[in-house]
Amino acid sequence: MVELYIVRHGETDTNYENRINGMSTDMPLNANGIKQIEELKKHLDINKFDEVYSSPLKRAMQTAEILNQGVHEVQQDKRLYEADYGSWDGIREEDLVDKYPDAFDENNYLLPSYTKYAKNGEEYADVYKRVEDFMDDMGKKGDEKIMVVCHGFVSRSFLKVVTGADDISRIIQPDNGGVSKYTISKSGTKYINYYGRVNNID
Repeated sequence: MVELYIVRHGETDTNYENRINGMSTDMPLNANGIKQIEELKKHLDINKFDEVYSSPLKRAMQTAEILNQGVHEVQQDKRLYEADYGSWDGIREEDLVDKYPDAFDENNYLLPSYTKYAKNGEEYADVYKRVEDFMDDMGKKGDEKIMVVCHGFVSRSFLKVVTGADDISRIIQPDNGGVSKYTISKSGTKYINYYGRVNNID
């Protein structure tokens, strides 16, 4: 059975400023983000992991490197990139909500319909597909414990893929540094163990 630990990166300035934080906002962690991941490191024994994968974006790689402590090679995988929000990447949410209310849900998360307005925005179905492809590949690895560092929407997408939830709006984004655990059985069945923990990680 494969154990996948999905880690959302630590805070960036764009997170703090409530900007849309997609593939094009390639920001490093801010001081608080580094502190979050240093704290998370206390609850993870990197030596118990077999492999570490990360989105290639700076905020994810920096998070992975703090947690990895030089023990494993951090393997970059483009399927873990955050969604590409196109022309909306980096814009403050408050500057868009009033103008495009049908593109946001009640938690101010972007709805799939945002692509009607954001030029070159990535369709959510394409994000789900790359996440599912990644999980299927990880499921072929036998008995391994794997850390995966990625992003908020991608973390939500893992849960959607596993549960088959119809409405992504029903899945709340984990906090920065939040960890979700999934297992994949030898038959390929995907299970959720927990979602968005910042401690009590096993």
